Formats: sequence, structure tokens, C-alpha cells
Amino acid sequence: MQHGKKILLALILLMTGITIRLAGQTPIPNNSFEDWTSYGNYSNPNFWDTPNQELTAIPFFGSEVVTRSTDHYGTGTYSVRLESKHIILPPLDAPGFITLGKLTLDIITMSFTISGGAPIFDQPTHLKGFYKYLPLGGDSTLIGIGLFKTDSAVKDTIASGYFTTKIAAPDWTPFYAWISYDTLVQPDTMNIIAFSTAQETFTTPGTVLYLDELALDYTTGTDDRDPAAGVDLYNDRETNRLMVFYNFPVPENISVSLYNMMGQQVFFDAPGAMKAGRTIIPYDRLKTGIYILELIRPDKKLCRKYFLNP
Repeated sequence: MQHGKKILLALILLMTGITIRLAGQTPIPNNSFEDWTSYGNYSNPNFWDTPNQELTAIPFFGSEVVTRSTDHYGTGTYSVRLESKHIILPPLDAPGFITLGKLTLDIITMSFTISGGAPIFDQPTHLKGFYKYLPLGGDSTLIGIGLFKTDSAVKDTIASGYFTTKIAAPDWTPFYAWISYDTLVQPDTMNIIAFSTAQETFTTPGTVLYLDELALDYTTGTDDRDPAAGVDLYNDRETNRLMVFYNFPVPENISVSLYNMMGQQVFFDAPGAMKAGRTIIPYDRLKTGIYILELIRPDKKLCRKYFLNP
């Protein structure tokens, strides 16, 4: 990102969700970042793309923002390390960034495109893995996944999900990016991205993100650290209803609210102690716009953003 004319590498993800369980699991290529290829003055993890090629081509002051690290999780040898850096000439602030697709970045015009991805043959419920995060200057990280279908050369977004945080994680920590589906159509391509700095601007280079052991999962999840574990969300556009399904190991006291972007609560339900059940939120009488669904559980809060168009 350049002072006064920054490169915005952002993922816009509208959460609309459905959980589907199918047999078979799609592998993520080089999910543990064990395999790397050297291109002379930079290296990239195999099957992944980074801004390293364009940034190291800057004379005298170029630098990699994505590197291989021996600080790893699990049985492998390596992880991927993403660092936000300031490059002196031209004045350039760049986040560490990886994509399972193809990144085309033009330093001169400050333009970029992200295309392609890896094949997918099923419909996972979430992306998971392990990360370490060392933020500076109020930075936040983002790890996201998008699922797509190409029909007659037109690429449609089928589903998306992301994990983001500003909280430091100096030790290896699990993350979960729950995937929300817009349609029942089977996707054929997936793209996974990660940023060391996810916000549009930042002033303190040195933020570092480590990633390792990425995987697609196909369950509702039972990890107590994840506020979405045991919760399925579905936007039924045909009937203009949001549906929240619960499936907990033990009963939990929950409350569900829907807020508009002015902070006004337009729906509330507190069904009490629930182990299995559902909450139905009709939105046929609401105005078209963005709404926030808030589900509060003991010591946990789950928030999802929806664009509702009755």
C-alpha cells in the first residue's frame, strides 16, 4: 500500500449461510506449506501466490512479505510467515498476503486482480487451521475462503466465510472460518486468502501472521472455543426467513437478536435453555439493507452480517 494512494487488498464477504454435509473431502493443496519453489530473489509456497514477485522486483529496496518459517504446528517442518512491511522507495506499505488463486499486481498503477483457485468437489461447512498472530498498531488479520461456480465463462460466488481478529496469539491457536452458502449449487473452484493486515490503512509495519495445517471440515463443530460450534445458519430467500438451528451437547441459555445498521433491534428471541431446536426470523416486512444477527451464548457471542432483500 502506498502513502496517499494505497493498495486495498480486501475481501468483501456477505454472510448468508447454510450447512451441508456430504461424503468426501477436498484437499487443500500444500495445506501445511511444506513445499516451496525458489525463483531467485524470492520464494513462494507451491500452489499459492503472493506479492513477492512484484515487491522484490523493486530495485534496491524490494523485499518479500511472505516467507517460509521453521516455527510450525504439527508434524511438518515449516509454516508460512506473512509480515506487513514498509518499503522506502517508492513509499509503499504492503501487507503479507497469500492466495490459493493467482495475484496480478501492478506497482506502477496500484491495480491488482485475483483470479483462479483450486478445484473443489463438495460443500464444506468451514475452513480451519492454526495460526499465530503478532499485531502492531491496532492491526487485524483476516483469513477467508470463497467458493465459486463457472458457467458459460461467468464466475458466480456460491459461498464465503472468514475469520478475523485483532487479538494477539503468540502461541499456535486454532481458527475457524465458517462458510455461508447463497445457493445449493455445487461449487467447482475455491480460493483461500490471508492477510497479515486486513484493514485498508496501517502505520506500523512489523505485524506478523503465521499459518499452518489448513483443512476443510464438514461438521457443525463441537470446539468450545468456537462460538459457532453447534449452530447452523440459513437464509431462506424464497420465504424471506433467517433460520438458526441449534445442536449442543448440553442445554445452553441463548438469545437471538437482529439489528439494522442504525443499531435498532428489529427482532429478539430468548428461547431459554436449548439443546436442539431452531429460531425463525421473518424479514418480509423489513427494508432492504444490511442487518446484523447476534446470537449470545454463555461466555460466547456470534455475529453474522446479512444483506436482506425482501
